[in-house]
Amino acid sequence: MNKKLITFTLLLCCSCAAEQKPAIWQIPDYNHIAAHVRVIDKSPTFVTYEYKDISIDEVAPVAAVYCHDRGNKQASLYEITMRPDNSRRAVFVCKEMSDF
Repeated sequence: MNKKLITFTLLLCCSCAAEQKPAIWQIPDYNHIAAHVRVIDKSPTFVTYEYKDISIDEVAPVAAVYCHDRGNKQASLYEITMRPDNSRRAVFVCKEMSDF
């Protein structure tokens, strides 16, 4: 029992001391995004994108820039809709920072 406790404690200390790598943020490839995304509708309070063969994670930074340029607002994903041609439409709402 004592040997198991020592082993467990040693493993716990080693796992706590493990080096944690910082999160890596990459600049979006806007040429790739532009080839797969088009704007369907926009206003100062929302923007709708249609995209295909690309993930929502690649569309979100574009919406964030759009909303930021409309009065330092933050983009919030409102809904995603699947289209008959297997494309998707994503609606982002531009909200004031204090609305979160």
